[in-house]
Amino acid sequence: MVGMKLSAEELKNGKLSAETLELAIQLIKVNGYVLFEEALPRAQVENLYDSYVDLLDPYFEKNREVILNPGNGFNDGTNHVRLYLPFEKPYCDEAVIANPFVTEIVDQLLGEDCLLTYFATNTSMPGGKVPQPVHSDTSSRYGDRHPANLPIANLIVNYPLVDVTENNGPMEIWPGGTHLHPDNWYAKNAFSKPKLAEHMHSVKMLMPAGSILIRDDRVWHRGTPNKSDKHRPNIALIYSANGPRTGTIQIPQETYDQLSDKAQQLLRKELIGYPVAEPKH
Repeated sequence: MVGMKLSAEELKNGKLSAETLELAIQLIKVNGYVLFEEALPRAQVENLYDSYVDLLDPYFEKNREVILNPGNGFNDGTNHVRLYLPFEKPYCDEAVIANPFVTEIVDQLLGEDCLLTYFATNTSMPGGKVPQPVHSDTSSRYGDRHPANLPIANLIVNYPLVDVTENNGPMEIWPGGTHLHPDNWYAKNAFSKPKLAEHMHSVKMLMPAGSILIRDDRVWHRGTPNKSDKHRPNIALIYSANGPRTGTIQIPQETYDQLSDKAQQLLRKELIGYPVAEPKH
C-alpha cells in the first residue's frame, strides 16, 4: 500500500493522532515521503480544479510555443507545465497553505520557524510522449566538497486535483534512500541518476484527488506521460527551514492580514504588500 488513510476522527478534528504523526515523520526520514489519501474534501478539490483550468487553459494557449520549447528539458516531449499561482482564493485557502496535517509535520522536521517559499502547480498535459529524466528537486548545497548526508532543508507538498491513475501521468518516485545520499550526490558532477534508476525500485504515485503527498526535495522522481485527454494537475508548495530569504510570493496586505497566525508566520518573509502577481511559468 502506497498511501495512509487518515481516521474519521483525524479528518473531523483536523489533527493527526500522535501515532500517525510519528509514523509520518519516520516514513519521510527513511523512505523520503509520506502520502495521506483523500485528506481534502472532494468539493473543495473540484472547486480548485475548475478554477485552475480556467487559469491554465488560456495561459497555455497564449504561451504554448514558449512553454513547449524543445530546448526546455523540463517540458521537452513530456508536456509538463509548471505554473506559478496568483496568491488569491481559492488557491491560498488555509486548508492548502497551512493545512494542519502538513504543518504538524513540517514544524517537527524543519523547525517551528519554517517558511512557505514556493506557491505553484505542476500539470501533466495530455499528449506527452516521453517521461522526464529522473531527477531530484534540489542541488548540492556544497557542490562536490561535502561527502556526507545533510539534514532535510525543504519539504515539497503536492495536492492532486484529480484522481491520479496509471493513465494520466503519475509521478514516479524512487523511495527508500535516494534522499539519504551525501550532499555531493546532488552536484552537477554526480553519477547519472537516470542510469542508476534503470536498475532500482520505483513507485508510481497513484492517489485519489485531494490527497497530500509530502516529500523530501532530494527524493529521485520523474513525471510520466499523460495518456488521457484531461489535465493532471498538482498544487505544489515548498516549505523550507528558516534562513536568509528573498521573497518571491506577492501577497496584498489585506490578504495577509486576513490569514491565520500560522499562515502569516509561514509567509512572513514573502513580498507582503505587493499586488497579486499574474500567473507565470
